[in-house]
Amino acid sequence: MKKTVLNLSAIDYSGAGKFTTHFNDLLLGAGYDSYLIVRDVKANYPHAIHYPDSKFENSLPKIRRKIFQKEWSKVSLDYDYYFYNSFEKYPRATAKKLLSLIPKKPDTIVIHWVTDFINTKLIDELCQLTGAQIVWLMLDNAPMTGGCHYPWECGGYHNDCSDCPAIVDANYHWLPQKNLAFKKQHLPSNTRLLVFSENDYERAMCSSVFKNQQIMKMPGYFVDEAKYSPGDKMAAKDFFSLPKDHRVIFFGATSLDERRKGIQLFIDALKTIDLTNVTLLVAGAATLPLQYENMKLVGNLSEEDLIKAYQAADIFVCPSLEDSGPTMINQAVLCGTPVVSFKTGLGSELVHTRETGYLAAFGSSEDLAKGIDYLIRLPQAELDIISKQCRDFTMNLYGGRDRYLQILENAL
Repeated sequence: MKKTVLNLSAIDYSGAGKFTTHFNDLLLGAGYDSYLIVRDVKANYPHAIHYPDSKFENSLPKIRRKIFQKEWSKVSLDYDYYFYNSFEKYPRATAKKLLSLIPKKPDTIVIHWVTDFINTKLIDELCQLTGAQIVWLMLDNAPMTGGCHYPWECGGYHNDCSDCPAIVDANYHWLPQKNLAFKKQHLPSNTRLLVFSENDYERAMCSSVFKNQQIMKMPGYFVDEAKYSPGDKMAAKDFFSLPKDHRVIFFGATSLDERRKGIQLFIDALKTIDLTNVTLLVAGAATLPLQYENMKLVGNLSEEDLIKAYQAADIFVCPSLEDSGPTMINQAVLCGTPVVSFKTGLGSELVHTRETGYLAAFGSSEDLAKGIDYLIRLPQAELDIISKQCRDFTMNLYGGRDRYLQILENAL
């Protein structure tokens, strides 16, 4: 008999939220009794159970949170570190309320992206009430730090997160230190951490929170290889009204202000490339400061249209500098679309120069441009070979749904 699984997530949207809903679908499809409780529900996902926010429930932590929030609003932060976990001690939920929302006692509790929702003390309470195995998914690096989601070169999480570079005001460096100590104090001893890239695995092995816990390396983020597959390129180009005789560069632009996404490096790279007979296919909400005639802006895409975009593209560019994924690299290579990226997250595993795309020197817009130019100049026959290698390499390295579920079953 399959286990009963309780998934907890703060959100059901954006990259982390979408992964959570896909993860829940994966478990449901495999026969698990899988339940997903979400604090902030925005997507029309039919299996999400909304955690109701009551004014009268958990009132003392809410009062403390408001007092602390007023004080914390005065503190200057370095945005690049995404220091969102300021309220580590003050969860928005209670263990008994969470368990009351599902019909069965869970055998396994899976922790997804839970910032501003639950904390390790509450996780420990859930563990004690249910005896469940705790599985924490490292969708970014927040589980192992004192507050930031992306530590960059900072190794503070190896020890105690003192002298935190995310907090500009040194008078408040005590907060991440206390947050990390609190996290280590309450983390259940049976917690199992699942990571999705070699880079995150190495970080987790060095973290003071998880170095003595079981850490399992998953084969990337789950992407359904039956959905994400090569298709009719000309039909996909027709769908987006793209010139059939142009090479197509596809990329996503969510924000120009996020340094970790590397969009400015991509823009700098494009300025040095001859883009004659090349069309840029741009997904996402950001408006790029480019004066370029052959640029198609398609906004936020549904999953079906996203797959068509990969199929229409000759290359996909991911200039991220600090990332646990992104999932778009998985998706692109499974669709047979060569990728140009830096050595970070899944790029370091899936992108291999002249085999599945081009792995650029970290942070170099010049080498990023070199990789893009190399691929768009390739003769079609050579590009077709690389395209086929993308999917073959990924399937050989990660396997498909069945292998993923087999590994996941051991984790749960």
